[in-house]
Amino acid sequence: MQGSYTQEDEPIAELNLIPLIDIALTLLIILMVTTAFIRHPGVSLKLPETATREGAPETSKDLTVVVTAAGDLYVDGKAQSADSMQSLLRGVAAKDKQARVLVKGDKTVLYARVMEVMDMVRQAGLTRVVLPTDPKPTATAVQGRQ
Repeated sequence: MQGSYTQEDEPIAELNLIPLIDIALTLLIILMVTTAFIRHPGVSLKLPETATREGAPETSKDLTVVVTAAGDLYVDGKAQSADSMQSLLRGVAAKDKQARVLVKGDKTVLYARVMEVMDMVRQAGLTRVVLPTDPKPTATAVQGRQ
């Protein structure tokens, strides 16, 4: 018979990829399942939608003040009372008068509550205030959903 002649001492030149693919797919499934359960810390908030946006993108140096639909106040993700927030804002202003403050108000919160927060920021001496919004869906994106 003719065919390939191999000796028993020769190394196998083929690599079996099936176990490697099995492990990769298993890791992919585990990653997909676990990321579905990871919740990002923060406050649940629905910002108003606008066609235009104000200011530069959010950075880690910005101080973020959140006013929830219930009127609760959060500074950088931590619940604050009005007095503690005022002292925190004054501390930030003492360190850096040019610090940027993002005031995020839920779209259902009363306008008066957002203005109270804006007044606290101004009383602390901070003047760089941004009111972030979510982008308004464009007409083409709405038509694409239908």
